[in-house]
Amino acid sequence: MERSLDLNEHLVRNPAATFFVRVQGESMRDAGIHGGDILVVDRSLSPEDRQIVVAMLDGDFTVKRLRRKDGRVFLEAGNDSFSPIEISENQELVIWGVVSFIIHQAR
Repeated sequence: MERSLDLNEHLVRNPAATFFVRVQGESMRDAGIHGGDILVVDRSLSPEDRQIVVAMLDGDFTVKRLRRKDGRVFLEAGNDSFSPIEISENQELVIWGVVSFIIHQAR
């Protein structure tokens, strides 16, 4: 190797709309996301059904899979210990971005 590897070059498609977040908790472990992992999150992507998103629900940040079914919206964990959250009209949901990459620490 003659040149250093710049992860931004490989993981960031839109620098102005991309941020990194470190995961806490195990609610997405079955989706391959574990506490301590770093997520690359792109705010320029439109969130689609089944994508993993970083969201703010009623003022609290969470990482979940976005689901849309029969006109209803859910946030689903990647861990059977957590029930899906159906978003009601009384709740405030803001999608901060779509997870585009997951960086794991070697275990």
